[in-house]
Amino acid sequence: MKEDSIVAIIPAAGIGSRFDGDVPKQYFNVNGSSIIESAVLPFLNSIYVSKIIIPIAKNDKYINAQNFFNHEKISFAEGGKDRHDSVLNALEVIDESYEYVITHDAARPNISEKDIEDLYEVIIENGSSCVYFYSPVYDSIKQLSNNDKTLDKNDFLLVQTPQISKLVDLKNSIKYCLKEGLHIPDESFAIEHCGFSSSKILGRRSNIKVTEKHDIDYLNKFLTRGGIGFDLHKYKQGKGITLGGVKIECDFEIVAHSDGDVLLHSIADSILGAAGLGDIGEHFPDTDIKNKGLDSKKIINFCLETIKNKNLEIYNIDNTIICEIPKITPHRKAILNSLSNILKIDSEKIGLKATTSEQIGIIGKNKAIAVQSFVNLRKRV
Repeated sequence: MKEDSIVAIIPAAGIGSRFDGDVPKQYFNVNGSSIIESAVLPFLNSIYVSKIIIPIAKNDKYINAQNFFNHEKISFAEGGKDRHDSVLNALEVIDESYEYVITHDAARPNISEKDIEDLYEVIIENGSSCVYFYSPVYDSIKQLSNNDKTLDKNDFLLVQTPQISKLVDLKNSIKYCLKEGLHIPDESFAIEHCGFSSSKILGRRSNIKVTEKHDIDYLNKFLTRGGIGFDLHKYKQGKGITLGGVKIECDFEIVAHSDGDVLLHSIADSILGAAGLGDIGEHFPDTDIKNKGLDSKKIINFCLETIKNKNLEIYNIDNTIICEIPKITPHRKAILNSLSNILKIDSEKIGLKATTSEQIGIIGKNKAIAVQSFVNLRKRV
């Protein structure tokens, strides 16, 4: 497959009247980024997409605040009254030396680069004029225009975006349908109505199109990934311990193969777990002499670089330190500042609490310290 061979069109001229928000739904903020920023991101990162055209409303006052606004791949077109008008406006300014165009809803933020690659792969292999994602219908269906008659749900599919089409076929098909006065719900309809071939790929139910406010609650379940970390280390006589990169002077130290920063170890495990990447024992085994006395900040750097390669970043993290000694409160601010620097996130996104084990068990006998961490990862924006 040839790189840089696709143009993407992401119409964003709609006002989203059913969403009932203070801003058009595509600009609504979810977990620190707008819906359209999340929708555009996979296209920015795709090696197959060289150009992205976003049709917008004439009076759009939100687009220049989006993080992709000045990206070299991005250009804008005038939005139309309906979605198909916006798509056609974008098609009219595309050089027809491009063979393929991908169209995608600005209100579908939960797609990936792999989805783009899958579409391209199928259209190259089978020569269709259009390839689209679909989802089976799982609920019962009734036909309002036929006295609420129940229909066989197996006769229906839900059509999703992104969709890939041969550029010239799509442009001609939309023009023909508009000439006939037809409403065009999506690109595959126009292609099929004009007698061109189409094919489909099973999509994901999580590829939700945000339409109403309550869709945000459902969307949140897919845009973040949670992970839990836990670490416990024994004490021995010494000259101090390190927590979150901060040296705390005391009469003991951590028993560990690495530097024993139990807080960073717990955080590392939570990050790796959220990303489905195992734990630090897999990546930094204590059987490897190279890990003897290893600075735990290097472990965190590895975790951050690894999730970056999966287009993920930390959204927020919460930590609980469990120990009788040392007292954490005097060092809390220094630890927070250190974690902010190490994790490369604002300290407001870091929770740091301390508790005791009420003198129960190995921790209660001042012989150990433990940390539990919970992290939320999100798509990089």
